[in-house]
Amino acid sequence: MVNDRPSEERRQIENCFTANYQALCYFADSLLHDVEVSEDVVQDVFCKVIGSGRQFESEGHMRSYLYIAVRNSCINLLRSGRLQHVGLDSASLSASETLDEDADYEMVRAEIIRKISAAIDTLPPRYREVFELAYVKNARNEEIAEQMHISPNTVRVMKQRAKKQLRALLQDLYPLLFLVVKNLI
Repeated sequence: MVNDRPSEERRQIENCFTANYQALCYFADSLLHDVEVSEDVVQDVFCKVIGSGRQFESEGHMRSYLYIAVRNSCINLLRSGRLQHVGLDSASLSASETLDEDADYEMVRAEIIRKISAAIDTLPPRYREVFELAYVKNARNEEIAEQMHISPNTVRVMKQRAKKQLRALLQDLYPLLFLVVKNLI
């Protein structure tokens, strides 16, 4: 298993798991519509990769492999009929092109979300806290100020600076951001 592998390879797998687990779970859930089953699928895929002894040229290659493996596991699970609550009938399962297109779209979307999350994690701790309270938990500036014991003006400044840093970090993703917010509009 992981302990039988050289330390560099083990570190690569552990880093890949840490960096991609959340996005892969999101991706699986977008196909399965069941958070717990999605987490199980992702964990099973990681276990199979670890047990297989498969070598990867790079972390990007491993990430691509993981997305494809998770997609295939989700499709197999849907086809097995064990997830009746998803609401797929045999006609929609036979339209594998549509399922593949949906999976490809969700794969890209999950990867964008992973990159946004990683960028947010690089913010200074106080900026990150303000950003998450404001944009993830939808707290008002006054609520954030009270919770963090700072002035509302400081909250505004920290939000502006956090957004400026994120814009710089994510500038290459701007053309793809519509994929993330498409269903929110």
